[in-house]
Amino acid sequence: MAWNPFRRRSDPEPAPRPASEHRPQASDDAVAARWRELAALLTPDAGLAEVVLLAHGSPADYLRLHVAEAENRGLEDDDVDPWFALIDWLVENELAHELDWKENAAELAWGLSRMSAVLSSGVDLQSVDDPDAHLTFGMLRANAILAAAGLELVVFDIDSDSFPVVLVETATRDRIVALAAELGHRVDVMTLERARHEGGRDYTGEIEL
Repeated sequence: MAWNPFRRRSDPEPAPRPASEHRPQASDDAVAARWRELAALLTPDAGLAEVVLLAHGSPADYLRLHVAEAENRGLEDDDVDPWFALIDWLVENELAHELDWKENAAELAWGLSRMSAVLSSGVDLQSVDDPDAHLTFGMLRANAILAAAGLELVVFDIDSDSFPVVLVETATRDRIVALAAELGHRVDVMTLERARHEGGRDYTGEIEL
């Protein structure tokens, strides 16, 4: 079996993001524990938990130490969100790739080729590379191939036209989705319905609208 870069430890539609006014207020320790668990599910590297907990517990220090990332996201003292710190760390450490929603599957394939965990899985994703197919259909094809390694791509929603595509273990995906919801965010599992909703060409050349 291919080496699993996560070394740790199936398909409902993700629940809609809960409205903040209806979400029970958790203690700061409980929130920090959720961030810590989420980070641990995404990578065994303790560096992710460190940067996320810094953004959660000491926003000013996060801004001071991560000036470029904060400026890129437009973060300020009063609105530092650990979600962005988490995504930026994943991108920097080749466990995620951020794409514009209009990009094609060829751009996705290029991004995947730079993700060390994908390369280490031993799967062949050459068939994903198609400049005429939309990236969402590329994700579907990539996930069909990555399934053999127990991995899949999901989208960490940032309420913009950008798609942070993140590599996760399929076995922990549902818990990742649940933790994100508890923290006020959303992780989207790519489905055929979602790909069709986004629109664009599939691998047959047909346009989904």
